[in-house]
Amino acid sequence: MKLSQMVRAALQVSDLKKSKAFYSEVLGLNEVYSEGTAKGGNMHEFIGMPNGVTTRVCIMKQPDFTAYGMVGLFEVTNPAPPKIERPSEGCNLGEICMVFYCSDLDEVTRRAESHRHSVVCEPKPIRVRGFIKQREMALRGPDGEKINLIEWDPDEAAGTGHRPEKWQGEPE
Repeated sequence: MKLSQMVRAALQVSDLKKSKAFYSEVLGLNEVYSEGTAKGGNMHEFIGMPNGVTTRVCIMKQPDFTAYGMVGLFEVTNPAPPKIERPSEGCNLGEICMVFYCSDLDEVTRRAESHRHSVVCEPKPIRVRGFIKQREMALRGPDGEKINLIEWDPDEAAGTGHRPEKWQGEPE
């Protein structure tokens, strides 16, 4: 059996317009790969909802990148799915955290704060096994989804295969 890279994270969102603005304006995923409304058919079966729901979809990606690692935003109505209750800080069992490389964490922090999004952890160097490595940060999207950003140029990561996970770092 073979498994590809993750194609996309599919998020159930409460407000498609608000979520689309966050992923575009804060994270820079501003190329729309696919957008529309799905009513009828059998999409409802894949998301575990009853027949007859309306699903508005917007799949977003980074311009000029391949169609992998995208974020799919799905706003389901008639009826809407229940909201997961969780604290905005910390982590929760079963919670997924989307992880991206990002060239400028300070810019993302400014954008997130200007749009009043919760920054869980400000940018700071990560310490692993006695070494100080690249900076990382964590924030939450409009519906509480957790996002981890690793400060590393995405072009360098894609083009050369160099990744911060492989870099030993500087001794503490």
